[in-house]
Amino acid sequence: MATPKRMIESSFVPEWPPHVFEKMLSWPGVKAGHVRLFPGEATNKQLDKHHIFIPLAGSFEASTVTVGGNIAHARRTVGQAIIVPAGQQYSANWREELEDVAIHLDHDFVARSASELLQTDRVEMMASCEIGDPLVHQIGLALASEIDAGAPSGSIYAESLVNTMVAHLLRHYSSAGERFQLNLANLGGLPKHKLRRVTEFIEENLERDLTLTEIAEIAELSPFHFARSFKQATGSTPIQFLTQRRIDLAKRLLAESDLPIVEIGLRAGFKNQSHFTTLFRKVTAMTPKAYRNEHLR
Repeated sequence: MATPKRMIESSFVPEWPPHVFEKMLSWPGVKAGHVRLFPGEATNKQLDKHHIFIPLAGSFEASTVTVGGNIAHARRTVGQAIIVPAGQQYSANWREELEDVAIHLDHDFVARSASELLQTDRVEMMASCEIGDPLVHQIGLALASEIDAGAPSGSIYAESLVNTMVAHLLRHYSSAGERFQLNLANLGGLPKHKLRRVTEFIEENLERDLTLTEIAEIAELSPFHFARSFKQATGSTPIQFLTQRRIDLAKRLLAESDLPIVEIGLRAGFKNQSHFTTLFRKVTAMTPKAYRNEHLR
């Protein structure tokens, strides 16, 4: 499986419907965007991916037409969302500026997740214009914040958010959702030899923008299975563990070297000084400079 590579774009896009701004985050099988649109419409769009639209400001009228010809209409606003499965026809219009998070999922990406979680790749996403789902909305807000900030937490955080979203959609908005709990029971913990390989890999690559997919590959598991098994084995999510190991490395470098604090943050895998300082203070209740002053040998 290819290692996901993050790509962020920010631009004014002179297309119809016209964008005020568009910022994107993508990796194989997934594209997530934070978008603001001028008033406009999108008419009779035939979608080749699964789409989830989560309004953050404004509202829009939407309609979907299933492959079988069934039509659904709804007005969506903040706190609501819409699912449009691949292959369906979609139209929307909005009379004021509309800000939303749009998540586009390849059919094969969803099918692989369904194969693991539901033990079948024959699953259909349910078209819905009527989702008032708090978890979907919160994941949308978290993705928007991460995209806007330039993904300071690295690829692993956005991947984890989208994997949680996909699992939630398969459980509650798919044709095979009733199998979800049964198959979760079959996802065991992480064997000790695999846990050792994973933790060694993380320790050796703290400086890199590690992805959930590549860490999961070390354990020979899918990202979703790995994330659950890792938490069972360690009590921490992969991103919590990775963050703690980076903080531990930064603490050692602050106490035992005279490297500039900016360089220490980069060596510990933090993308910028602001993110490093924020997380370091959150974990230690001290800034990196204050920690160095107190512990430098």
